[in-house]
Amino acid sequence: MGVVFQNSEFINEKDLIINKSNRAFNYGDGFFETIKIINCKPFNFSAHYTRFSFACSVLKLKNGETDNSLFSLVVEIVKKNKIFNGSVKILVYRSEGGKYLPNSSNSEILITTNKGIGFEQNKPISLCVFSDEVKTKGQVSNIKSINAMVSVLGAIYAKEFGFGGAILINTDGNYIETTNSNLFILKEGTIYTPPLSDGCVDGTLRKWIMTQEKVIEKSLNALDFKIADEAFITNSISGITAVSRVEDVPFTNSAYASKLQKKLINLSSDL
Repeated sequence: MGVVFQNSEFINEKDLIINKSNRAFNYGDGFFETIKIINCKPFNFSAHYTRFSFACSVLKLKNGETDNSLFSLVVEIVKKNKIFNGSVKILVYRSEGGKYLPNSSNSEILITTNKGIGFEQNKPISLCVFSDEVKTKGQVSNIKSINAMVSVLGAIYAKEFGFGGAILINTDGNYIETTNSNLFILKEGTIYTPPLSDGCVDGTLRKWIMTQEKVIEKSLNALDFKIADEAFITNSISGITAVSRVEDVPFTNSAYASKLQKKLINLSSDL
């Protein structure tokens, strides 16, 4: 059993207690961040902390951590659990009390780790389109909310029909992201991705790509994918993954995704 951090102390995972009145458990009242660890160091931490602070603001939670204090906790738990490559998950939820109307804006925190691997070239993924449920276009959709039922149901749907993942749509019917990644297409040398106003998660790797490449934010639909030269997805743990097909639309080219992933691998190897 490993070590976890709960509120103000590091404890053995077996001693972790979640009360029945926990608001994350009862109301999905909170958010999370998952940070890639490479060579014992958190990757792209500043982007995660920016979204961490934004999520506290959106959910009207008091932010009990500065960037320095949170960074120190991440580094310490990585050290305690001897994580060379892997991830750290930070779960923040509102303190107990109240029902739908909470009694407090105070927050609690739980930090855990998982062992894993560094970035590597990924196999292309097949995607279906999940339209049974839709995501809204508000700010809650931009954070990593622990209420993730649309993504959960989309992932189940994809597995049932033999796809590697599912594209989620918003209330306008636009393609906004996949169940666990941001979405990009390449057309005639230009990269396009849905704007945050469409309801996609404000992904940390999405933000990284937008600092590395010229990217145009544009609402995307089925036609955009039919005429695209290439498609790829991004998330903080896997990096960049080429898309092999969306439903019955094939993508035979994955050169740009491979180039970006190689750049990410080279950058992270210097940590």
